[in-house]
Amino acid sequence: MVHIVTDASVRFTQANFAREHNIVVAPLNVRCQNRQIPDGPETNLASARPMLEMCGPDTQIESPSVETFLKIYTQLQSQTHEIISIHNSAGLSKTFQNAYTASQQFRGRMDIQVIDSQTVSIGLGLIVQSVAQAAQRGESLDGLVQIIRSMIPRLYMVLFLDDLYFLERNNLVSRSQAILGNMLGILPFLTMEDGSLIPMEKVRIRTRAIEKLVEFVCEFSGVEHLGILQNRLDPDEESLAVYERLRAVYPAAPITSVCYGSMLSTYVGYNALGAIVLESQEEML
Repeated sequence: MVHIVTDASVRFTQANFAREHNIVVAPLNVRCQNRQIPDGPETNLASARPMLEMCGPDTQIESPSVETFLKIYTQLQSQTHEIISIHNSAGLSKTFQNAYTASQQFRGRMDIQVIDSQTVSIGLGLIVQSVAQAAQRGESLDGLVQIIRSMIPRLYMVLFLDDLYFLERNNLVSRSQAILGNMLGILPFLTMEDGSLIPMEKVRIRTRAIEKLVEFVCEFSGVEHLGILQNRLDPDEESLAVYERLRAVYPAAPITSVCYGSMLSTYVGYNALGAIVLESQEEML
């Protein structure tokens, strides 16, 4: 059977999914001065936040290295000759590039397909889960790649944050714009476009930001799955309110709330709220 590799930015809709489906999760960290803060499905950003805030601009994403992927692929070589390696967007980290570089050393010995999911968190998780379930049904490697290609255009992400400093550090706004925006209490929205986070619009009241978030999701007439991105493992009042609003509009759709973790926090800060939509395949036809 095809074996699956992903990375620790992933968030699944089911606990222990990776273990139960024999998925290898490459480690991913945020380095804070001389400490590493690991990302992963069990990461609680609320607990890691004090250390991250203390480090400020010195935090850096530590993607799984080429050597890490070489070790993973070598270990799997005794179990399979086909691997599909699916990772967070190449626009957010070096994970995809490092995996691809490592895979080239196995050419002629193994078939390793390295895929840029162009998403992150539960968006990546939904793709990995679909691939794992199809692999268990006996789907070929080419068939699994086609499943991914069909899902990527149906995944949408939007979120808002309350500190433009994070946009400045990622070159999405200038320093003067960040300072002025924070003085005015601006709450910018970001969306994922071709694998990169892009500023959309802005509001000045958090309740209005929540309304805009719900409005964005409700533009879809059919959804296969909804994910709520929050800054802690357990939902707070805001994320519960978003959940209830979306449940009223989409009573049959699965809705999963996840903590977005330390990696994504380097882009959106520690108090963001967002949603990921997997549009129904029928709506794309």
